[in-house]
Amino acid sequence: MDSLVRVLASQAIDSPGEDAESSRFIALWAAAEEPFVEAITETYSRDPIHRAFEEASASGDVTPVVELAENRPPETIVEILNKLKERNWVNFAKGLLEGLAERLPPSRVPALASLLPPLSDDGWFPADGGIFVGAFARVRPISDVCQLADLMMRAGAIGYAATLVRVVRDERYLAEIAELFVSLHKGGHGWKVGNTWNSDDVWPDSPNTVLLLIREFLSLDCPEGVPILVARYGSGHSSRHRWDLYQLLGEKAMWDVREGLIQSLIEVVTEREVAEFVSIAASAGDEELASRVIRGLVSFRSWGSASHFIQFLPPELEAIATESRKRGKGGP
Repeated sequence: MDSLVRVLASQAIDSPGEDAESSRFIALWAAAEEPFVEAITETYSRDPIHRAFEEASASGDVTPVVELAENRPPETIVEILNKLKERNWVNFAKGLLEGLAERLPPSRVPALASLLPPLSDDGWFPADGGIFVGAFARVRPISDVCQLADLMMRAGAIGYAATLVRVVRDERYLAEIAELFVSLHKGGHGWKVGNTWNSDDVWPDSPNTVLLLIREFLSLDCPEGVPILVARYGSGHSSRHRWDLYQLLGEKAMWDVREGLIQSLIEVVTEREVAEFVSIAASAGDEELASRVIRGLVSFRSWGSASHFIQFLPPELEAIATESRKRGKGGP
C-alpha cells in the first residue's frame, strides 16, 4: 500500500508530498486495523527496521536495509533477515547478504555466518552462512579473503574456510588461488582445508596451468608448497597428466621441481598411479626413468607396499622391481 500511495502522490498535481501522504495513509491504515493502539504511526516511524523496509519497498532498492544492518550486531542482522522472511522478500534478503559481503570487515563475518545456517532450514530462503561466505569470496580483495580464511580456521569453522578456498579456486585468478593457499600455510594451517587441497579434482588437468601455479608459489617465497603440489597433481586423473607435467618441467629446465616430482612418485603417490606413470615412461622410450622410479619405490617403501606396486606393473617391468627387492633397501 505504501508504495502505491507514494507513486500516486508523486504524480498528483496538488500533492503535499510523498512522505506526508505516506504518513497520512499509514495513520489511516493503523486506525482501521488497531483502533485501540494510540500513536501507532509514531511508533512505526521510530522503528529503524520498519523505516528501512519502508524506504526499500518504496524504491525497490535494498540499500537502506544494507546501510541499517552493516552497523548492527549480528543478532540484529538475523532479526532483520527473519522479518524479511516473514514478508517473503527473498530478493531483498539475498541483496542484504550480498551487500553485507561487500561492506563488512573480515573480523565481523565469522560471528554473523555462525548465526545464519538455521534460517535456511526450509531450503528456499537465501539466508545461509555458506551463501554469505561464498559471496564474500567472490567480491572482496584476495587479502580480505585470506584474512577471513585465517579467522575461520582459528575459530574451527573449517567448512566455511573450505567454501572460501573452493570459490577462489573455481572463480578467481590463478595468482589469487596461490596467494590464498600460501597464506593459509604460512598462518600455520597446513595445506589441507576441508577436502579442498587433497581431493581428486583440486587441480586442473592442464600441466601448463600447474606450471603457472608452481611459478606463483615460488614468486610468493613459498618453495615448500611446490613438492606438495606436484605430489597431488594428477591424483584421481589419468597419470598421463603427471607425465605431461614431467615433460614440461624438462622443457622449461625446472630441474629441481622435476626432481621433486620423481621423489613424490617414489615416496607418496599411490602404487597404482606410480605403476601407470612408469608404464607411460617406458612406452615413451624413457626406460631409464621407469627403472629409476621402480627401484626407488621398492627400496623406499615397505615390503607390503612394494608387493602391491609390483602387481600393477606390466610383465616387462616386473623383473626390474623383483630384482631390486631381492637386493634389499638402497638409495633411489
